[in-house]
Amino acid sequence: MTSLSLAIGPLALFAFIASITPGPNNLLLMRSGASFGIQRSLWPLFGVQCGFAALVLLSHVGVGALLLALPAAFVALRWACSVYLLWLAWLILRDSKPRTGTTEQSAGRPMRFVEAMLFQPLNPKAWMMATTVASAFYGEHAPGGADLAVATAICLCIGGPCMLIWVVWGASIDHLLRRPGLRQGFNIAMALLVVATAVWMLYT
Repeated sequence: MTSLSLAIGPLALFAFIASITPGPNNLLLMRSGASFGIQRSLWPLFGVQCGFAALVLLSHVGVGALLLALPAAFVALRWACSVYLLWLAWLILRDSKPRTGTTEQSAGRPMRFVEAMLFQPLNPKAWMMATTVASAFYGEHAPGGADLAVATAICLCIGGPCMLIWVVWGASIDHLLRRPGLRQGFNIAMALLVVATAVWMLYT
């Protein structure tokens, strides 16, 4: 059996810091928790996880490093992510309009599993995380299949609960948003945060 060359401690710390800090995924998951509750937000969370695992595999074969090494490709990636976030901001603003006769949670829908998964290739932060996971924790050795499998499992086991915290945080303020005016204000604020994230993606 081939021994692992993976530095588990530093990888776990990196996975925690990268997963718990704000970013496009956590921002959208928090909004989903507030608007649709924890249960309906689990599928988007799983989609993010599966999409990230795919990025780690692509980074291992060189796609992530190629994107980071080609300025034009990475700029295009940032623009694609920003355009997608602006579209999501428009959807949030559209859902912020008062709805007569609606007393339940937002009449929209959470991001679907496939949508969340396909968003990851557009997310520069996800690419940087995946490229780091596929290259930075193996000393002088190139990561083998077992290394990548363990590294991906560690990231998913740490990242999942971290993202769930954002979902639960969003769901915990749902009771404060029962009044249509407050929910409308929250959706407008979230849309502005998504727009700010899109602009930040272009200038970082």
